[in-house]
Amino acid sequence: MHFSTITCVALTLVVSSIAGPLAARHENVKNPRDYQADEMTQIDDDKPLQRICTHLNTQNKGCVRYTRGFDVTGVVTEVDLTFPQVKNACDCIQECLLRPTTCASYVYKFSTADSVRAGHRTCTLYSQFNLPSTVNIQINVNASQNVALLQPGNNPQTGAVVAQTFKDVNLNTIADNDAFSGPVWQLANGKAQC
Repeated sequence: MHFSTITCVALTLVVSSIAGPLAARHENVKNPRDYQADEMTQIDDDKPLQRICTHLNTQNKGCVRYTRGFDVTGVVTEVDLTFPQVKNACDCIQECLLRPTTCASYVYKFSTADSVRAGHRTCTLYSQFNLPSTVNIQINVNASQNVALLQPGNNPQTGAVVAQTFKDVNLNTIADNDAFSGPVWQLANGKAQC
């Protein structure tokens, strides 16, 4: 009887010490929706690309294809969205997902001096990616098949290296590593991938 009491007490201590940390670890796990606005700042640059915007309805439950600090988008058609409609990069990607027939890429960055002064990045949705440096296209803005007119200065689209994003008023000095851009692909199986 003495042996079984000691065994039970010892077994209880072992089980308690194992179960305690497991419960604590489970309590510290955040629901992805709880940190939607902050999940962009949680990324570790020393690790491979990590899934972002895990609450989005995509094939990979979020996005695994994106670029930080650079604008990989290209100008063929564009939709410009601002705060408060778009409050973070996840909102920007969601806006692209809402336009499956016209949006193939997004950029969430400071696009004007006014956006820098206001402290809110803008969201621009495109149907194209950055063109290689020796490829140029020009859109006939008078043709009826254009989905959205281009902003002044965006026609023709001149190929170039992928542009870096900036957060100073002149948009050319202080790098903005919290800007995001990337593809949103509509797959033939009805799912989206980003």
